[in-house]
Amino acid sequence: ENPNRYYDSNKIKTRKYTILTFLPKNIYEQLHRFANIYFVVIALLNFVPVVNAFQPEVSVIPICVIMAITAIKDAWEDFRRYKLDKEINHMGCYIYSR
Repeated sequence: ENPNRYYDSNKIKTRKYTILTFLPKNIYEQLHRFANIYFVVIALLNFVPVVNAFQPEVSVIPICVIMAITAIKDAWEDFRRYKLDKEINHMGCYIYSR
């Protein structure tokens, strides 16, 4: 008899993203940070002609750069988690049997 017949698998999964869900989940997580929301609102306010302080396109550059750098860092960390999960899931293990 297989002792794991009632379970789908015994794999470890610690990564947050897949290739398809990376962009939406990452943007969602980044917009939960107050500083990012603040800078997005300031950038959007610069597109209103009455309150703009300088060129609207220039105000978008800093927040895009910060969010891109954070996304690259998150992608790298998640890729490292994926590699460690793969390594651990392919390790040998001892099975206790009476």
